[in-house]
Amino acid sequence: MKKRDPDTVYAWLRRYREHGIRGLSNRPGRGRKPAFSPKSPEEAESEFLVAIGQDPGLINAHQTRWTLRSLGQVVPWLEALSLPGIHQIISRLGLSYKRARDYVRSPDADYAEKLSRIQQALEEARENPETCVVVYQDEFSFNLQPTLAKDWAETGTKYPLARQSYRPEATCYGIGALNAHTGDVVYQQVKSCTVVALHTFYAQICQRYPNAERIYLIQDNRAIHFHANLIEALLPQTTPFAKPVPGNWSDTPSKKIGKLQKLPIEILQLPTYASWTNPIEKLWRWARQSVIHLHRLSNDWTALQEKVIDFMKQFKGGSQELLYYVGLLPN
Repeated sequence: MKKRDPDTVYAWLRRYREHGIRGLSNRPGRGRKPAFSPKSPEEAESEFLVAIGQDPGLINAHQTRWTLRSLGQVVPWLEALSLPGIHQIISRLGLSYKRARDYVRSPDADYAEKLSRIQQALEEARENPETCVVVYQDEFSFNLQPTLAKDWAETGTKYPLARQSYRPEATCYGIGALNAHTGDVVYQQVKSCTVVALHTFYAQICQRYPNAERIYLIQDNRAIHFHANLIEALLPQTTPFAKPVPGNWSDTPSKKIGKLQKLPIEILQLPTYASWTNPIEKLWRWARQSVIHLHRLSNDWTALQEKVIDFMKQFKGGSQELLYYVGLLPN
């Protein structure tokens, strides 16, 4: 970095504190050199966002995250400032040093088309509520041992406790379906999510809506959803999209499983690796936050499973609150 007279630097900082970014812009005066690029705060923020959106490895091959020093190298008008000075400007622009979050982008080439077909089904059900139903379906799991989460505790060294038991770990699988228009929830718990267990659950959905001539089941691309025995038991499937099943699976229904009862269900596939497109995922989050995180039933596996069932029962018949929570109704 270029050396500057301390008085000059202090003058810049004083002007910045008094007038913000605009105070550092170039001023007329004989012999003065630009102290700061004459940009508006909006332009300065935009330049920063462009910079941090790039790979810092282009500046330093041994660096995967931006530092104040490397930002000073790519934003020209920061060159003359100290690291604390750069930090002050960045903070003033509303940028902060934040922990990253996991991110994945759906690689599905049919992403838009799949969502378009789902939207068509939602409109069909809205126009024909007695004979057409749309549900979002998914599975989740929870364990005997409580999961960690935040809770209130005394300030200092005391922390909330996740009370573990000495019992072997156990897992329960929940299968659910969320009515996209009413918020009604159909829910069932199983030891293992098999073809027969899924078909039994599908039949439970049909019993909930006995007048429905067609039930659109919106679900992810888990292979078991497209097992030959299940597909045979449903309505003729009109989806043009590939079924994501292992290459060693047969297209012929298994004789070991046997013929399953016919059900008025048509599957609509969600985009691959796009859990955010399935609102029922937020119902699982609500359940974890309410009755699974830090639960106190690690010595009573049956009671914990019943508690989760009781939580789901509150949505039987429909819930506007749930529709708001999962994003199917505007706030």
